[in-house]
Amino acid sequence: MPRKEFPGDPRRDDAVVPYTPATSNEGSMYYMIAFISSMAALFSKIKWIGWIALFASLFSMFTDRLSAAGSSSGSSRISTITLALTSLMMTYLPEILAVYKLAKGTSAASDPAAAAAGKA
Repeated sequence: MPRKEFPGDPRRDDAVVPYTPATSNEGSMYYMIAFISSMAALFSKIKWIGWIALFASLFSMFTDRLSAAGSSSGSSRISTITLALTSLMMTYLPEILAVYKLAKGTSAASDPAAAAAGKA
């Protein structure tokens, strides 16, 4: 439908630029950072790398477009967040178990496995 011309209308038909949506790969960049850093945190047990993995996986989820996302994108988002949480859990697990043993009242002297290892 042609538009109605008004007197003094500054728009020209030859100067119209059609809209093209912007494409961004930020979500996939954060996805790769999250995956690599969570694997690094699992293997090296460095806590701050695990936190980077968690934040990068959340950024990956927030910057990914739902319209451009495929059917497997939802499961990859969840798996990246789960991997980041697992890496954090595995890095903090020795500290949690140490606190649990202190609260329970077991020490290295009363633990038979630790005593056997100490005698050998």
